[in-house]
Amino acid sequence: MENQRRNFLKTIMLGAAALVVAPALRIQQAFADLVKSDDPLVKALGYVSDAKQSKDRKDKKAQCSGCQFYGDLSGKEKQAKCQLIPSGEVQPTGWCRSYSARAKKA
Repeated sequence: MENQRRNFLKTIMLGAAALVVAPALRIQQAFADLVKSDDPLVKALGYVSDAKQSKDRKDKKAQCSGCQFYGDLSGKEKQAKCQLIPSGEVQPTGWCRSYSARAKKA
């Protein structure tokens, strides 16, 4: 009986701790850092935070906000995750060599 009570109390304490920690993790996600320009993957992709600054960009309308790999589909975020660059978030006005236009909705 004593063992059951201890296990029950441990479970309750772990649950309470999870309730305290979970919101803090969400806040940290909400304020994710932008990708660093010295990140090797960022360099390899040729990512720039301002598409107009890229010498490799052929399509003048191409930028992260219109790419299929860009995470924010609403267009309301100041920055969002890129599926190709896991180390941080990218600017919607950015661009990289892996740009692939998002499919048009039918």
